[in-house]
Amino acid sequence: MPEIGEELRLFLEEAQDSACVWGVSDCSRWAASWVARVHGREVPLPRWSSKGQAHRLIICAGSLEQLWSEALLQFGLRECGAPQPGDVGIIQTARFGQVGGIFIAGGYFAWRAEMGVIYLTPRQIVKAWAIL
Repeated sequence: MPEIGEELRLFLEEAQDSACVWGVSDCSRWAASWVARVHGREVPLPRWSSKGQAHRLIICAGSLEQLWSEALLQFGLRECGAPQPGDVGIIQTARFGQVGGIFIAGGYFAWRAEMGVIYLTPRQIVKAWAIL
């Protein structure tokens, strides 16, 4: 596999021109596809096909962080305190609540929103998992 930084750059670039589809490339599925790309196997997230279904699963789990925690524990990723580029996680946003994405260079966070990939400076990291 190419160096993680180059592979991540390519992954981010690919998402720039593709539409966000719930259950396929929303913030959770997009980050999970990054994990699958690095590890060669799928993350065992539950399935959904709409925004409403995704939100119901999050409510049933207790939070987006809980939904991810269960899947990533089963997958075998470990939590990390200081995320590195390529690590995945959940941040808290003022407008959208908890969102999932990928930590990138410079302390930024790439979030796959309905309007495209958005780069944020995380103010509150809820939880992060080391990709390697």
